[in-house]
Amino acid sequence: MTGGGSFFCSELATGQQRVTHGFELHCGQGTQFEGSDPAEPNNLEINFSGGDNFHLTTLSKGLCTNDPNIEPQPPTAPFDTFEGAGTGTFNGQPASITFTFTDGGEPGTKDTALVIITLAGSATPALKCDTATPLTFGNHQAHKATGSN
Repeated sequence: MTGGGSFFCSELATGQQRVTHGFELHCGQGTQFEGSDPAEPNNLEINFSGGDNFHLTTLSKGLCTNDPNIEPQPPTAPFDTFEGAGTGTFNGQPASITFTFTDGGEPGTKDTALVIITLAGSATPALKCDTATPLTFGNHQAHKATGSN
């Protein structure tokens, strides 16, 4: 899945912020658990209007599924939902991330994003947008496999 754009997260302690993201992510091969061993490369950058940022360094889970309630228009792909988990940096500090991106078809107004970022050693999320929120601008695009998912 590739794409990016922005959405507004109102679940932050600092109030509503614009969340801008861009990514290239690959489905996992599932040799250890469903969604494990995602093919490379995997890139995800998230910037918050309040100045916070997250950069993915390792994608540990890339689960690609087909939600029967989501019917994206062409181009067709065997999935429309990407559930991911990994590690990276949040404002330069070690952090983990869980996220879900959906492709609801063109032009992207039905695509959604959900993001939770937690600093290493903390049980409380540093940033939590845990409701699937439609994109305000941008597009998520699920792709057919072309040799590697």
